[in-house]
Amino acid sequence: MPIGVTVARYFKHQDPTWFYAHISIQGIGFFVGLIGLITGFSLEDKLNVDVDTHKGLAVFILVLGCLQVMALLARPAKGAKLRKYWNWYHHYVGRVCIVVAVGNIFYGIHLGRESSSWNIGYGIVLALWVVVSVVLELRRCTSD
Repeated sequence: MPIGVTVARYFKHQDPTWFYAHISIQGIGFFVGLIGLITGFSLEDKLNVDVDTHKGLAVFILVLGCLQVMALLARPAKGAKLRKYWNWYHHYVGRVCIVVAVGNIFYGIHLGRESSSWNIGYGIVLALWVVVSVVLELRRCTSD
């Protein structure tokens, strides 16, 4: 999902391609998350483990994702007065969703008692995304 955010933030000059890419990437992320949640519920029953906090965070993330999908259906036209407020809502709900999801992934790695290589691998992926975002942000600031 962070890649979908990157597309939306830094590629708006390629309208409408950025929009369709953003929707596609976020849609795939939503369904992968849904499959992960269903898998988690199934595994919890089979393994007889207590992961209530991890599961609760996953449900919260899914609810935020559903709110984003529903917001898409209520999106005002570009020139509408309400569009500014809709954008605020969409951006901040999306940010909260991604931050909580990143934290929940690290928490899940911890619960699974996986080796530190999982944390390192996921951390490297996040670091690469941050570096790409910083480079694109600097490029965006200098081109204005």
